[in-house]
Amino acid sequence: MTENARKPPYDAARIETERQAAWIDRGDYDAPTPPADGERGVYVKSSSPFTSGNLHMGHVRDYTIGDAYARFQRARGRDVLMGFGFDAFGLPAELAAIERQIPAAEWVEQCGERMLEQMKRLGYSFDYDRVFYSSDEGQYRWSQWLFLTLYDMGLIYLDDATVDWCDTCQTTLATIQVEEGGTCWRCHNEVRLIRKPTWFLKITPYLEENDANMAKLEAQPWDDLALASQRFILGRTDGVEFEVDGPDGPLTVFTPHADAAGLATFVLLSPRHPLVETLAAGEVREQLEQLRSGGWERSARDAKEVPVIGTGLTVSGPKGELPLLVSPLVDARYGPAAVLGIPAVDEADRDIAERVDRVEVGEVPADDAPPPSAPVAGAQEAKRYRANDFSISRQRSWGTPIPVIHCPDHGPVPVPEADLPVVLPRDLVATGEGNPLAERSDFVDVECPVCGKPAKRETDTLDCHFDALFLWVPATLPPEDRATQMFTHPESKKWLPAERLVAGGDSGNFVFDQRVVTKALRDHGEFAYMTDGEPFEGCLFHEMVISEGRKMSKHLGNVVNPDELVGQFGADTIRVAVLWAAGPAKTLNWSDAAIRFANKFLRSFWIYAHDRMVELEGSKHDPEKAAATEKQREKLRGWCENGLQRIADDTANLQMHKAIRNLTRLFERIQQFEQQLKKKGQLDTADAEALVAAILLVARALQPFAPHAAEGILINSGRFTSDDLPGVWPDASTIAVAAEDAVTAAS
Repeated sequence: MTENARKPPYDAARIETERQAAWIDRGDYDAPTPPADGERGVYVKSSSPFTSGNLHMGHVRDYTIGDAYARFQRARGRDVLMGFGFDAFGLPAELAAIERQIPAAEWVEQCGERMLEQMKRLGYSFDYDRVFYSSDEGQYRWSQWLFLTLYDMGLIYLDDATVDWCDTCQTTLATIQVEEGGTCWRCHNEVRLIRKPTWFLKITPYLEENDANMAKLEAQPWDDLALASQRFILGRTDGVEFEVDGPDGPLTVFTPHADAAGLATFVLLSPRHPLVETLAAGEVREQLEQLRSGGWERSARDAKEVPVIGTGLTVSGPKGELPLLVSPLVDARYGPAAVLGIPAVDEADRDIAERVDRVEVGEVPADDAPPPSAPVAGAQEAKRYRANDFSISRQRSWGTPIPVIHCPDHGPVPVPEADLPVVLPRDLVATGEGNPLAERSDFVDVECPVCGKPAKRETDTLDCHFDALFLWVPATLPPEDRATQMFTHPESKKWLPAERLVAGGDSGNFVFDQRVVTKALRDHGEFAYMTDGEPFEGCLFHEMVISEGRKMSKHLGNVVNPDELVGQFGADTIRVAVLWAAGPAKTLNWSDAAIRFANKFLRSFWIYAHDRMVELEGSKHDPEKAAATEKQREKLRGWCENGLQRIADDTANLQMHKAIRNLTRLFERIQQFEQQLKKKGQLDTADAEALVAAILLVARALQPFAPHAAEGILINSGRFTSDDLPGVWPDASTIAVAAEDAVTAAS
C-alpha cells in the first residue's frame, strides 16, 4: 500500500489533473507508428464541431462514446488513432464575428483553444498533435484541390439557383437570417428571392452504388439510426417505367404503383426535367420562371400547397390522352423525373387532380375494397432516387475561396493547381452588409490564367459542407506531410477506412456525401485501395441531449454547462453519467439523477477498493479455511469472467450504457462474495487476495469510461506504477492466480 492509498476521500480534481499529466508524459494518445507488416489500426472518427462557442452536452455525449471505444481497443492491444478537427468555416462563426466586429479568424481561434481545453479536461484521448482547423490555409488548400479534381471529373458545374436577397444590405442571406414574415435579420426590410449562378456538386453518378452498398453496411457495425439516415437521404422508390408518346418524342414515365399504372389520369414532370425547357412557352414559361424563383419554397410542401402548372399539352398514355403537368412535388418524392398521376391509389395524386381543371380524379375505391389492378404490359422494373445534386457555393465571406477566375473571353477558368491555395484575407471583417470579398481589389483583381487579360476572382465561397467532405482524412497522416500528401500518404492506408465514426443523428447528409466523394476519389486513383468506396467500416449515430423535455437552448434557459459539472463533480462523473443515462439510439433527457448515480458509484467503488486493500494487509492464512472457501472463490471467478465478457461485448458494440450497467452489477457481485464469507468470520488471505484481484479487474474494466478514477485505484493498490497502466483488458483467471500465490506465500 502507498501513502496515497491510506487517504480514501475521492478527490476528483486532484486525481484527474495528475492522470492527465501522466497521459501526456507517456504519450498515450499519440498515433502509433505504422508497423512494417502494414497491419490495420483502429481509427475512431468523432464529429467535427463548429467553432462557434464552447462544447455543449451533445459534444460531450459524442466524444465520450468515441473515447470509451478508443480506450477499450487500446486495452485490447490494438493500435488506435482518435482523430479530430474543427469544422471552422461557415455561417455560425461569421455571425458571431459580425456581432463582435472582429475578424472571423480571430473568433475561430478563440473558440478552438477554449474547446480543446474542455476536451483535455474531460480526458478525451485525441491525438492533439494532429488536430486541425478547416479554416487553415494548409487545410482549405485541399478543399480547393478537391473542387478542381471533381470539376475535371465533371462532378462540379455552374447553374442558376434561388437565393434570399436583401436589397438594403446588398447581400444574400442564409435561411436562418430570414425572419418570420420574410424580412432581413439585420435591417428588417423585406427579403426577395432571386436567381443567381451557383456551383453544384453532382452526386447522381454514385447514387446507385451508394444504394447497392447498403447491403454491405447492414452486415457491418452500422447502427439502425445511421442506416436509416442513409436510406432516407437516398430516397429510393421502387416501381416500373415505360415509354409513352410525348409532345416531343418518347417520354419515359415512372410509377411506384406497378399494378395500377393503367389507371393514370395525368403525367407530372419535375421542373428540372429536360423536357420542360422544350415545352414551356408564353404563360407557361412565366409560371415556370415564377416557380423557379422560389415562391413556393416558403410554403408548406404537401400536395395541397405545392404549385402545379398545366402545360396545356398531353401525352398518349396506356388508356388515352393524359394531361401533362409540372410541379416540384416530383422532386420531393422521386428526383427530376416524369411520373404517372394515379388518383385512384395515391392520395397526393388525388389532391393534385382535385386542384387542376380537366384532370380526372377517377374512381377511388372504398377503404375496405381491394386495390384496383391495371398493370401495363411491357413495363420494366425501375427505381428512382430523391437524392440529387446540391449547391456548394455561398455568398458569404467566411469560407474556402472557390478556385475559379471569371474571364470576359474564356468564362469560368479553374485556378492552376500550382497557384493553390487561393488565400482568404485573414483580416477580413464582415459586417453583414454587401460582400466584403468583392470589395477587396487585392483579392478580386487578377489575370486570366489562359489569356493574361484582366479578370475577376470568384467571390462566392464554398459551403462548409464541402470542406466536410474529407474532414475524416487529415488526422490519418502526420501534420508535416499534409502540404503535399493529403490524399496519398502511405500512413493513411493503416487507418482508412475508419473503423468507427461516432456522430450525432443529424449527420446523415454529411456521411452520405462523404461516401460519394470517397467513391469519386477511388475512381480518380487516390483512394484506389478502398475498393468499395466506403470511408467508414462502422458508424454510430446518437440522438441529441435534451433538458426538461426540450432541446437545450440559451433562449429556453435549459443549457447545461459541462465546465460547471466538471468543476463540481469531476470529469469521470460526467463521462459515466452521460454514458449510463441512455443508449445512443435514445434521446438523452439530462437530469441530476444521472450525475447522482455516477458520482455515488465512483465514490463507493473508490472507498471500497481502498478499504479492502487495507484489510488485505491485516488478513491471515488458515489452510483449512482457504480450502473450505475455494468454491466461493471459483464462483467469484465465474462471475468476473461472465461480467467482463458482457462488458467487453457491450463496449465493442458501443452500447456503453449496457457496459456500465454490467460493470455495476459485477461490483455488486464482488460485494456479495465478501459479505457471504464475512458471515463466517474474517477473510482468509486467499479470499482477501481474490477479492482485491476482482476489484482490480473492475478497475481495469472501468478505464474506458472513468479512466482517471480507474488508474488512481490501480496506482493506490501499490501493484502498478504509472508506466504500467496503459495495460491490457482484464482476465478473470488472475483471481485464481492471486489466491494461489497468497497460499504459496503464506506457506
